[in-house]
Amino acid sequence: MEVEVKLCLADSNAHRHVTTLLSPFHVVTHRQQNLFFDGAASELSARRAVLRLRFYGDDERCVASLKARAVLVDGVSRVEEDEEDLDPRIGRACVAEPAKLGSVESRVLGRVKEEFGTEKGLVGLGGFGNLRSVY
Repeated sequence: MEVEVKLCLADSNAHRHVTTLLSPFHVVTHRQQNLFFDGAASELSARRAVLRLRFYGDDERCVASLKARAVLVDGVSRVEEDEEDLDPRIGRACVAEPAKLGSVESRVLGRVKEEFGTEKGLVGLGGFGNLRSVY
């Protein structure tokens, strides 16, 4: 099981202080590209779900993620996240033509079709790049 903790820091000085404290435990830093998708009729966003393809580095890895069923209790958010590795070449082809996501053999993408009824296809919503340090 993975536990991910996200901290809201006041400013860049606070960030620098935290990374300095954690630096002896640094394992790796990943360059990531995150791209998001929804059903053509907003089937996922209407139910507060998110489909993401995340690429690592120069396409060494691609991970399809479905986040759904978020619950907020006492200021703590818990969300179900289902992840699966995809061939990065297939992932890039789907970014270029999001309609291809519906025909990829994948447990996660199968769940999207079955649970959210994306018969009209999927559309790209855009994305962002980031650096993620692992400690």
